[in-house]
Amino acid sequence: MQPHPNGDGYGDQSVCVIPIVGIGGLGKTTLAKLVFNDNRIDDLFQLKMWVCISDDFDIRQILIKIINSAYASAPTIAHAHRENIKNFDIEQLQSRLRHRLSGQKYLLVLDDVWNDNRAKWTQLKDLIKVGAVGSKILVTTRSNSIASMMGTVPSYVLEGLSLENCYALFNKWAFKEGEEKKYSNLVEIGKEIVKKCRGVPLVVKYYYFIAIESCAMLIFY
Repeated sequence: MQPHPNGDGYGDQSVCVIPIVGIGGLGKTTLAKLVFNDNRIDDLFQLKMWVCISDDFDIRQILIKIINSAYASAPTIAHAHRENIKNFDIEQLQSRLRHRLSGQKYLLVLDDVWNDNRAKWTQLKDLIKVGAVGSKILVTTRSNSIASMMGTVPSYVLEGLSLENCYALFNKWAFKEGEEKKYSNLVEIGKEIVKKCRGVPLVVKYYYFIAIESCAMLIFY
């Protein structure tokens, strides 16, 4: 990659990378979405981008996704620069990304990262290290080692819910306010169910739907 004629003024500064880490189902993506969609974030960043990574850490495809997300927030600009970037090589993609992010303070979310190859991450980081000072990258991952590899600040570690909070969540889905008093037997069943959930909200939701389906079958038959 050729250096920028102005001494690579886009990328001299390091970009802050903030990892959110935790096991599946704890709400990493939900938390990232809450941050991303918060109105206060709009006041802090001129541009927001969201890219789902998953297990396919293909540098070129990730760049394409980032560029598409960057232009999606500005349809008029996107129309003026509408080209088939699927056929671009890495240098062309970085040039397009530099053009879009130049002088922009941005927030980029890389959701559900599984790649633990440091060389690939370093390559991507160098390619996207553009934009204004103060830009941030928010990463969600299940792996502490990936969070450590990517993060420039300590990870935000999501812990499981307490048994009490799991029970409150289950009740919120299962009963209308105050209704649980009418169904004391179901309440006891719910308490036993949430003990199996290990503090994971997604598992609580799963068991809730299983319980509802079982109750419906009992009523029907």
